[in-house]
Amino acid sequence: MITVAHNLTAYNAQRQFSLVTGSNARSAEKLSSGYRINRAADDAAGLAISEKMRRQIKGLSQASRNCQDGIGLCQVKDGALEEVHDILNRMTELSVQSANATLSDDDRADIQVEIDHLVAEINRIGSDTEFNNIKVFDYANQMGVTPTPSSSAIGSGYLTDAYGENGIFYPSANLNFGGVNASTVSDLYDKSFSFTCSQGCPEAFKFTFKSDGTPSSASNLNGSVEHRYIVDISGETTPKGVLDKLFSVVNANMPNNWSNTNPNDMLVSHSNRLVRTADDSFSIVASYPSFNNAQDAQNYFAGRVGTNNPYAKADCTEIASVVTNENFKPVLKIQAGAEKDQYIFLTMNQMNAAILGLDPTDISTQTAAGIAINKIKEAFGHISKQRSTAGAEQNRLEHAIKNLDNVVENTTNAESRIRDTDMAGEMVDFSIGNILTQAGTSMMSQANQLNASVLSLLQ
Repeated sequence: MITVAHNLTAYNAQRQFSLVTGSNARSAEKLSSGYRINRAADDAAGLAISEKMRRQIKGLSQASRNCQDGIGLCQVKDGALEEVHDILNRMTELSVQSANATLSDDDRADIQVEIDHLVAEINRIGSDTEFNNIKVFDYANQMGVTPTPSSSAIGSGYLTDAYGENGIFYPSANLNFGGVNASTVSDLYDKSFSFTCSQGCPEAFKFTFKSDGTPSSASNLNGSVEHRYIVDISGETTPKGVLDKLFSVVNANMPNNWSNTNPNDMLVSHSNRLVRTADDSFSIVASYPSFNNAQDAQNYFAGRVGTNNPYAKADCTEIASVVTNENFKPVLKIQAGAEKDQYIFLTMNQMNAAILGLDPTDISTQTAAGIAINKIKEAFGHISKQRSTAGAEQNRLEHAIKNLDNVVENTTNAESRIRDTDMAGEMVDFSIGNILTQAGTSMMSQANQLNASVLSLLQ
């Protein structure tokens, strides 16, 4: 049928031409931007996935830079401690020299002057060494952080810690004596800690540390309300030495004729155990009830906090200054991931002459010089441990950076496959579009001429 009112051939050619020019415009946009997705309509799901990956890439890239900053801090720490090692070497030299009987007191006085200056320099390094205004060896004081108690027996007064054994957990008070050293052991003298029976009996146990020559002893152990232990810790300067004495006294003086085959796990009442968990720590454990997870064990006696309930109490407040959380290691958090709480912790232990046991260091006599030699030797071990920790943390950060960079690289590759234009393929499509655009223009011209043939019928 021949019509003149509607030129369907021209309409079809125009519609196809519009489709081709639209597709060609999108191809040009992709080629000029380099992206396959320039708006959400291009690929809604792909855009969402790509933006999520972009967020991760940006976060991980910054985390890698954060770890580089952490390495810088570790290097500053190690460099400062290396200098302290050199100072200790010189102090060893001077102490050994002073211990020689051929020197006079005046000679030792001259040596003492240099020793005093070296001790002062150790203190200056400890207080003034900084990385980006962060006190490397005095971070806790700078941040206003104080040691946190390791035990509920200091905070709540009840057995609200958890002791785990073979996958089963018991209410406990976990005590870490890591804060005991030559300078702090005196904080234990004439101080006590105590606890009460956990279930249904009136028994209580009190332990008092002595160093004034009072011998170790135990009293009122059979049928009395309170069992009292005196623990002689004269001459002890380490956590292990103090706890060895404590457990030895308890093992030798069991209440109510109880006996134990394991000197490090002692049942001291029908519902309480003393369990040695490490050289520097032990737990006061409720023998029952038991739980499948630590949180339930911690919560069991928590409801008694603030009450006068006499059972499952523990009081270690008097010795709190040395019973600290894993010897209290303040930490600096390095954000090492793109998500919340993905930290690497750098230890920021305090360092000064007092902590090293060198303030003061007396070499004014031959005997004092001999003592100083041993003190400096112990300080060497302390500094070596801090340096090895800094080195280990630096190595860990270097591995973290390698992993982060690997994740960034592969995530970027995945994001590129979603977001970027395949330039070769898109150029082929663009060339086809150009050809079709030219052909469409020609066809619309031809289609517009078709209706003109009707005029020949009117002649």
